[in-house]
Amino acid sequence: MSSPYSRDASRSYLIPLILGFLSILITISILTLTRLLTILVRPRATSLGPTRPTTSSRHPTHLLIVLGSGGHTAEMLNMLRCVPLLSLKFTYRTYVVSSGDGFSALKAREFEMEIAGHQADPAKTQEAGEILHTIRGSYDIVAVRRARRVHQSLFSTPWTASLCVWDCIRVIMDRNPRRTGLPPHQSCNIQNPGYPDLILTNGPGTGVCVVLASLIVLFFGFSGPASSTSGEKFEEKPDRLSRWQQSGQMRTIFIESWARVKTLSLSGKILLPFVDRFLVQWPALEGKGGGKAEFVGALVA
Repeated sequence: MSSPYSRDASRSYLIPLILGFLSILITISILTLTRLLTILVRPRATSLGPTRPTTSSRHPTHLLIVLGSGGHTAEMLNMLRCVPLLSLKFTYRTYVVSSGDGFSALKAREFEMEIAGHQADPAKTQEAGEILHTIRGSYDIVAVRRARRVHQSLFSTPWTASLCVWDCIRVIMDRNPRRTGLPPHQSCNIQNPGYPDLILTNGPGTGVCVVLASLIVLFFGFSGPASSTSGEKFEEKPDRLSRWQQSGQMRTIFIESWARVKTLSLSGKILLPFVDRFLVQWPALEGKGGGKAEFVGALVA
């Protein structure tokens, strides 16, 4: 039988260990939370400080677009058609689709063919009486594993969602081999687009994984200059920074579906605290999420 003295001695050893473990856990939690806050509460881009290199084939402006099956893809492409001079503002575009979603990949190619047709006609790129001499845009279509299949069990969803997030991290860091195979004249113009300057999604489940992946990448310090405005400061020493550091800050915009009139979608509710801007198309949704939801009117033409 153990004596009371031995029990007291064992307790005297355990208490410091428990307190030390709790101290380490609290410290890690505080550091993690602080790092997350610096990512989520980022200042808007300004012309002060380091600037993004002027748009060129060496320093493209990179837009990452998340497409979803069916209505999400049609709605996203309709909104992009309303953006004036899209290929001139974003000289490299990456379309992310779920594996097996051939419809979205096909529609993305058709949309890029429309852009190429506009670029081939000088009259369609004329603005303020002057012809804009710009770089021909390039694009890529990348497939990632589905976050959740139809009728998939909720117990296995965390595993497949984790695989999807991993694929999205590889896409953001330009290490994903699942490209769809683009025509040579579309894929050779810009070799190294770097990190996305802007990530655009309108509600598919894959969009949640892409935004989460961007936060993970930012958490570990992989990003570009804080300002996304054009400038020449990096041109003075072009080898000073790697191509990853010369790219953008992966700003994120979530556009709630036009079909959402009074309530937010599940993807919207999840991403509301994490995206840089949250846009809604109906006035009843304005101010959701502590005033973060911005009413911008109908964006679908």
